[in-house]
Amino acid sequence: MRQLLLSILVLTLFTGCYKDEVDVSMLNTNPFDRDYSGEPVFVFEETFLQTITVGGNNLLFQIIVFQVREDLFLSPTAYTVEVRDLQNQDPNATVTPVEPGSNRFRYQRSPAPGEEVCLELRLSNNQSAARAEVICATL
Repeated sequence: MRQLLLSILVLTLFTGCYKDEVDVSMLNTNPFDRDYSGEPVFVFEETFLQTITVGGNNLLFQIIVFQVREDLFLSPTAYTVEVRDLQNQDPNATVTPVEPGSNRFRYQRSPAPGEEVCLELRLSNNQSAARAEVICATL
């Protein structure tokens, strides 16, 4: 009887420490990961021209508006969006929401009527950037 109880105790201890193996290839559902393989996070909304007065001069800009699909996030989280204009090869810029707390963003650039303009977009939080996605717009 004593041997049986000892065997049950030992088996209980070993099964209590058992951990399932983690399948790393399945860890791709978080839009903030570089290996994310789900639906697109960014959705193009519109593009238009806008005149902005700077120092008495009227400057014309192309505005590209897009949305972040926050419904894809695993939980609510703070984030920024990094933008790289693929036509200008400008360094990454960080854009802010149209309204604070909104999921709508806008990027302004020199106008390119009739040309397709593509932006590389990335979510960023905690100084880490996610997978890049590209949206394109034509004036």
